[in-house]
Amino acid sequence: MLERMVTDAGGSYLMCDTDSMAIVASERGGLVPCNGGPHRMPDGTDAVKALSWEQTRGIVDKFKTLNPYDPGIVRGSILNVVEELNRDSDGNQRQIYGYGISAKRYALYTHDGLQMRLIKASEHGLGLYYRPKEGRDSDCEVALWIKEGWEWIVNRALGFPCREPDWFRLPVMRRIAISTPNIMKALRKLDRDKSRPYNFALSPVLLNLSNEPITLLGPFEKNAARWERMPYINIHDGATHTLNPPSALVSVQTFDLVFSQYLRHPEYKSLAPDDAPCQADSHGLLKRYPVTACGFHLIGKETERGWEQAEDISTLFPSLVRYQDTRSIPGQILQQRLKQRSLDTLQGETGLSRHTILRARRGQPVHPRSLRLLKNLVLRVPVRK
Repeated sequence: MLERMVTDAGGSYLMCDTDSMAIVASERGGLVPCNGGPHRMPDGTDAVKALSWEQTRGIVDKFKTLNPYDPGIVRGSILNVVEELNRDSDGNQRQIYGYGISAKRYALYTHDGLQMRLIKASEHGLGLYYRPKEGRDSDCEVALWIKEGWEWIVNRALGFPCREPDWFRLPVMRRIAISTPNIMKALRKLDRDKSRPYNFALSPVLLNLSNEPITLLGPFEKNAARWERMPYINIHDGATHTLNPPSALVSVQTFDLVFSQYLRHPEYKSLAPDDAPCQADSHGLLKRYPVTACGFHLIGKETERGWEQAEDISTLFPSLVRYQDTRSIPGQILQQRLKQRSLDTLQGETGLSRHTILRARRGQPVHPRSLRLLKNLVLRVPVRK
């Protein structure tokens, strides 16, 4: 509903999540340069229309009628403008800007032409990694290292001076809970005191360059400076390794690579302005991705119970069960021969239900075993005339 109201007003948005939307707006509205936009700037550049702040608040007010609560207790719309983001320290509404990579990867900021200040940054796609730097930023309400990573991304995009964070060259780690006896036994070879049930371990994120399974776990260590040279054990064969100097045929992922890849993450759920699937360098006003149903693929919804916690060891080995359609469809000749025989004969000779036999007669899918029984019956039992 919110998307429809914004687009009906001629507007667009930076991002839209389950319960929020960042609408392109300015104090008085107007055109904003944007590749693939439906409007044109005076110099012919593609543009989108920014709604005015008043128009945006008017859209929010339209949702008052959907407020399910007692208006005497909970007043106003079920939507609200996040005032702490949109107003400065003096209480005046300010212009905020946004940088979006995909639907859930975005940052909001202010700038004066010389300096940028983040006011909100997404953790999506980064929260699974263990922090390379301690601390949490109170302004953006994210881990300090995530804010510094976003500052690097946005400052580069704006052409402002920026430096790589000092933790960019550190190996990427995931924190894993010691939840199985086998994992605890393996880790006790490295540090008996730290390897206790439901203590934590660290697992470096690797690109395996060999044909042998490699999953490294090491003692939990908060000091990121020790990660490269501390020992790790391969839980598949019990061999001990270090990251620097490298002793396994792997490529160790570092945080600079994470953020470089993060920045180039395509928005798979949308089309690029040229109607092609989004690529790493796609930018501008994205379009709806049309979906055409071409068949059903049965997958399992079963998960490891430990997946409820992102730190369970099973999350290092994600898997998706794909079920094959085991039903078979009778051919036309078989259908005709089944119709030449009575239901009582077919049911008595095969032991199948009348429902299954009728499905086979109509050419509908049946279980392979049922189809084999019917084929064998047709070959060995003649038609009674």
